Amino acid sequence: MNKYRILTDDENTMVIDHPSMDGKKVTLHRIQALKNFSNVIKGAIGGWIEKESNLSQKGNCWIYEEAKQFGNSKRREEACSFGDSMSFDHSIQKGHSIQAEDSTQKGHSTQKGHSMQNGNSTQAEDSIQKGNSIQKGHSIQKGHSTQAEDSFQEGHSTQAGYSTQAGYSTQKDHSIQTGHSTQEGDSIQTGHSIQEGN
Repeated sequence: MNKYRILTDDENTMVIDHPSMDGKKVTLHRIQALKNFSNVIKGAIGGWIEKESNLSQKGNCWIYEEAKQFGNSKRREEACSFGDSMSFDHSIQKGHSIQAEDSTQKGHSTQKGHSMQNGNSTQAEDSIQKGNSIQKGHSIQKGHSTQAEDSFQEGHSTQAGYSTQAGYSTQKDHSIQTGHSTQEGDSIQTGHSIQEGN
């Protein structure tokens, strides 16, 4: 049995401008739970999707509140989204990951594990967020970068290239991590600093 259905009446349908394609419109529909699962009650109204492939009918994954999922993005397993968060393009959210507030996931990015993304943060291109890592503020993760373990990214910081942030490390302010660099342990990168190379 499917766990949700797509509501197609006018009250539960809206058309938005695609955030990264000028002139393109996207039609989204509310979802409604068909059975009890996790903390979702049968009949509960969820967030917005474009099509069924955006949200798996299996597992406890769910889209809450005003969160939106469209394009070829896929949310599955136990992954949940909240607030006004947005997932599109070919992004994938799985595991027990949480996306909330005004955060954005796009490109071919992947969020998994118990990772959390919130604030106005952006995960893009081929980046990966995993482990218990947290991304928030106006931070950007892009390229082939990886944020893992218990690492923390915030402020207006940028992680790019093939860089890795791991351990209990913190990246914040306007700092930039790029190249094949690695930040780990209890290290903190702040200010307008740049970490690059190997």
